[in-house]
Amino acid sequence: MKNLNLKVALAALGPGLLYAAVAVGVSHLVQATSAGAEFGLSMVLIVIFACLMKYPGLRFGGEYAAATGKNLVVNYRERGWFVFGLFSISQIFSMVFIIAAVSLFTSGLLQVALGFQTGPIMSVFILLVLVTVLLMTGHYKVLERVIKAIVVGFTILTTLCMLLVINRLDWSLSAFALPTFDGPTVLFIVALVGFMPSPTDASILQSLWTVARSESEGRRATKEESRFDFNVGYITSCVLAIFFLFLGTAVLFESGVEMPPDNAGFARRLLEVYTSIIGGWSYYIMAITALCVMLSTALTVTDGMTRMALAIGGELFPGPHWCTDRFYNIVLIVLSLAALLVIWLLLQSFATFMDMTSVIVFIIGPFLALLNHLAIYSEEIPREKQPSQLIRIWSMVSIVSLFLLMAVYAYYRLFA
Repeated sequence: MKNLNLKVALAALGPGLLYAAVAVGVSHLVQATSAGAEFGLSMVLIVIFACLMKYPGLRFGGEYAAATGKNLVVNYRERGWFVFGLFSISQIFSMVFIIAAVSLFTSGLLQVALGFQTGPIMSVFILLVLVTVLLMTGHYKVLERVIKAIVVGFTILTTLCMLLVINRLDWSLSAFALPTFDGPTVLFIVALVGFMPSPTDASILQSLWTVARSESEGRRATKEESRFDFNVGYITSCVLAIFFLFLGTAVLFESGVEMPPDNAGFARRLLEVYTSIIGGWSYYIMAITALCVMLSTALTVTDGMTRMALAIGGELFPGPHWCTDRFYNIVLIVLSLAALLVIWLLLQSFATFMDMTSVIVFIIGPFLALLNHLAIYSEEIPREKQPSQLIRIWSMVSIVSLFLLMAVYAYYRLFA
């Protein structure tokens, strides 16, 4: 917290905690838990690798916005229509899938936690109506206050759940040995890295929330405030990713339990397995933890994607109407209906749908990491506000690593 006292540092927390709420969702409850269930602790190094490689590209979003007062969408547009066009098409396509994936799993947890049963389409519809109403009435200020409380809550509850099962883990070095890299394992790793600890496009959401907070407070965050805010959220999301992998390993690895293919069945079986091992008394702790995680993700993802769609529209067809509450509400409803339509048309297997969404965000990720690197080290950012040379090298290494991993994925998908 260099140049920040504790009071100022805590007051700076906002967009970074919204990032944590976005990150700790499907990637953790589904992907990290499934990694532990199928591969045990051998996936720990893969998760750590993903967290290290995603850090620079994700961090640059908030820092760029704090330094310039602009979001990353504006920067992409300034790089030319070709770059902006490819970005816009990829994001308009992926944002609907991301909202659909998050809503699908959250609605399953909502059914299990509240004790009602309905089909996936109806349960997603109920959830999206709830999320839409909350966002329409609250917008950024209320969203930040609610998410701060939820993030603190699910962090404490997840840590408690992990401590309850930690004695079931095999801590020998052999347990951490990397798995055999055959075709199915590589494809699983791609799905894991795609969402771990979050998709790279969360950097754009970070920049949008940083701008929104600046407008709300009437001032920009300093470089130190922005960096501290993001680091708290990012470290929280990475630590909880490891915790959920531990949880999946402790209760599901080599258990022979098969997870149902539907969203509510997956959520119900997950909670049943946990409580059968920890004890029936823990059911509501696990249910509340999972529901808090996913409700916060559903709120922040839907708000963030709505803001991104508005930012893209504002660059394509400039005008002040894009900044109004009315247009926010219209785009929010359109994206929610589009997500519902995607689930209705494409949902056959919950796990397959989640993996498909993960692959989409994985493929887009390296390109966004490159664009973010170019943005933060561009001439419009004063040198004193740019990240250090170490972070520049780290960023370049991570970009190359993500592109290489994408090439390995393409090889196994096409030729193996």
